[in-house]
Amino acid sequence: MMRGLLVLALIQLSIGCSTFEASSYTTTNIALATETALLVEFTSDCADTKLSAVVDGEVLPVYTSGEKSMVTLVKEHAALPANTYSVDLYDEAGIAAFKTFSKEGAGEAPKPIHSISVAHPGVSKEGLPIQSEFIGMVVALLVWWGANSIKAKISE
Repeated sequence: MMRGLLVLALIQLSIGCSTFEASSYTTTNIALATETALLVEFTSDCADTKLSAVVDGEVLPVYTSGEKSMVTLVKEHAALPANTYSVDLYDEAGIAAFKTFSKEGAGEAPKPIHSISVAHPGVSKEGLPIQSEFIGMVVALLVWWGANSIKAKISE
């Protein structure tokens, strides 16, 4: 009886992860951010298990709020260059096997529950080479200078 329930639970877990949707965001404007952020948000109908993510060998926690889950990686711009990053999701047993594999390096790497590819185009400076605040200040000074010159001529 107990063996039958265990097999039924394993079948339910393997069938229960049929729906998986993900979206991602990466920082692209160097002028607006001091660091590059890689955010992955996903929904899944998997059973309620604690998930962890691995990005470039770094183990990250998965934050869950309601039906949605999120993985966040923030590093310096130089540490996350333009590339396609793979976000591998593991359950508790899978992340333990991954940590063992990464320490010992022996055996076969564990397979993730899901793998999400995130295309990061890199960061670049967008817009004008001169900041818009500087242009606004120059225009304001020119208007003030012109008005002051006209006032001086009228006063004479």
